[in-house]
Amino acid sequence: MSENETINKTVDVLIVGAGPSGLHAGCVAQDLGLSHLIVDRRGLAHSFVEYPQSLKFFSPPEEMEIGGVPFPMRGGDKPTREDILPYFRAVARYRKLNLAVWERITEIHRNAEGFVVRTVLEPNAHATRTYSARSLILASGVWDEPVRLACPGQDRPHVFSRFDEPTEFFGTDVLVVGGGNSAATAAMMLAEAGARVTLSMRRKPEPYQSHLRPFVLRDLEFAIEEKRITLHAGVRVTRIEADTAWLQTAEYDPSHPLGGKTFGEAFPVPARFVFALLGHYGDIAFFERLGLCVGPDGRPAADPTTYETNVPGLYVTGSLAGQKIDVIVSGRVQTAEVVRRIAERLARRKASSH
Repeated sequence: MSENETINKTVDVLIVGAGPSGLHAGCVAQDLGLSHLIVDRRGLAHSFVEYPQSLKFFSPPEEMEIGGVPFPMRGGDKPTREDILPYFRAVARYRKLNLAVWERITEIHRNAEGFVVRTVLEPNAHATRTYSARSLILASGVWDEPVRLACPGQDRPHVFSRFDEPTEFFGTDVLVVGGGNSAATAAMMLAEAGARVTLSMRRKPEPYQSHLRPFVLRDLEFAIEEKRITLHAGVRVTRIEADTAWLQTAEYDPSHPLGGKTFGEAFPVPARFVFALLGHYGDIAFFERLGLCVGPDGRPAADPTTYETNVPGLYVTGSLAGQKIDVIVSGRVQTAEVVRRIAERLARRKASSH
C-alpha cells in the first residue's frame, strides 16, 4: 500500500461472498462485536438469483435460516427461489449488514495488520476502493465455473451446463447428465413439461446414498417406473452429436480422470438437447492469485479443524470448506466456528499489545 493511498474502510473481518455463508458470517461477526464488510462481485445472493424459478430447494426452511432470523414458511414446505430471495434481503436489512456488492476484488495482499483489499466497482469499472482487514473469510462458493463433460461434442451449442425453465423443451428429446439432486430434479421437471427425457448417471441411485435426498430418490423412482424418464445408470457419456449422445458402461471411480474405466460398446440415446448438470467449482485463478494451495476438487486447501488456509489469517467457509459443508445447515455451524476463532485470535492480539 502506498503512503498516499486512501483506505475506504478498516474492519476486523472482510468476507468475500454475499451468499448464505457470507451473510451468516457477517451476522455472527456482529454478535461477537467484530466490525465486518461483505464484498461480492455481483449482487446479493447471486447464485440463488440464477436458480430456476419453479425448482424447489432440497432443504426445509429451518435448515436454510441464517443470522438467527426465522424463515417464515408453512411447516413441511420446501422453499423456492421466490421464497429464499426475499428472505435473504430481509436478513441483510434486519441485521443491517455492511455490504459492498457489485465490487470485484482486483488485489489482496498481506501487511503487518492483516490484509489490504482493492476492488473495482462493476459493471463499468468506474471507480476503485481500498479496504484494510485484520482477517479474511472466503465464502464465495463453488459456482463460478461448471464441471464440463470430458468428451467430444461437449462444446456443441445444444449442450447446457445450467437448467432454468423446462417449458421450451416440450416434445423434444433431452439427455440430462448428472447424479445429484439438481440433475434428478431437472429431469423430472423436464418430463413433467412434456420432454422425452433420458437420465445418465455414473452410479445407480439407491436408498440412503448421500448424493440424493430421500424424497428426490422416491419421486425419481416413480418417474422411472411410470416410464416418464429413461434411466441409464453406471454409464459415462463418450460422445455428443447433433441429435444423439453416445453412452458406454463405466465403473464408478471418482479418482479416475474420466470418472471410471469404460467397458463394452458405446450405444446411442436420442439427445436433441443435453443438460450436463455435473456441479461447479470456484474461481481457481482467483485462489491462486491469493497464494492459496488448491486441492484436486478445486477448493482451497485448509486445516480441517480451523479452516484456515496456508495464508495465515485467511479462512474458507461454506461450500469452499469441503463437500460435507455443502448442506447449508452444516455450513452455518462451521461458519460460526470460523468467526469465533477469528474473534478469539483478535482478542489475544489486542491483549498482547497492551
